[in-house]
Amino acid sequence: MDIRILTADTKELEDEWLYRRLYSSVSRQRREKADRMRFMKDKCLSLGAGVLLETALREAGVRDIHYSEEANGKPCLSSRQDIRFNISHSGTKVLCALSDHDIGCDVERIRDKGPEVAEHFFFREEYEALQNCRASEERKILFFRFWTLKESFMKATGLGFRLPLDAFSIIPGPEGVTLRQQVDSRQYYFREYDLQDGYRYALCSAEKPVRDAELTITRFRDLA
Repeated sequence: MDIRILTADTKELEDEWLYRRLYSSVSRQRREKADRMRFMKDKCLSLGAGVLLETALREAGVRDIHYSEEANGKPCLSSRQDIRFNISHSGTKVLCALSDHDIGCDVERIRDKGPEVAEHFFFREEYEALQNCRASEERKILFFRFWTLKESFMKATGLGFRLPLDAFSIIPGPEGVTLRQQVDSRQYYFREYDLQDGYRYALCSAEKPVRDAELTITRFRDLA
């Protein structure tokens, strides 16, 4: 199957009618997950991620949507081990990726992050690349390029934050992303997306190239 990657803005879900309409369209597990959220902003993020995921799953031919967990705690489909997925959210954006290979995705809102974060969590050469940026805006964008690429890789491995951020290095360059890791022997492929919307988006796929994985911007109202 082709890799699908979709994003949407949950500001739309502040409309009560649209929220309830889409709430009724997702699986019981996704509804319960949204219900556990205390604040409406978080409910919208949880529901929005679920709507994107289950829309992509239905388009892939999945009719019985029921989630379970792998041994490492990563969510999966109970009945379709041949379909892999990942979701992410930040600010008001949600992101979903679907594939027949292990996959990870991440979206992050660009905001101020202190250099101590990179110094503590990043690999030495990544931190040095940030320090070499003289312009503060350029440094901030590069930080979130590192962050989204690294988190997408961690999620694609299935280890998530059990894998320390400084246990591997990722260097984005003009010829693509250079990955140095000793987690496993698989080949990983990366793609970044810059929609000029104040966010950074990244995709990581194990063993399957992502060059044709175009990011689809979705409107929730079109799914109601």
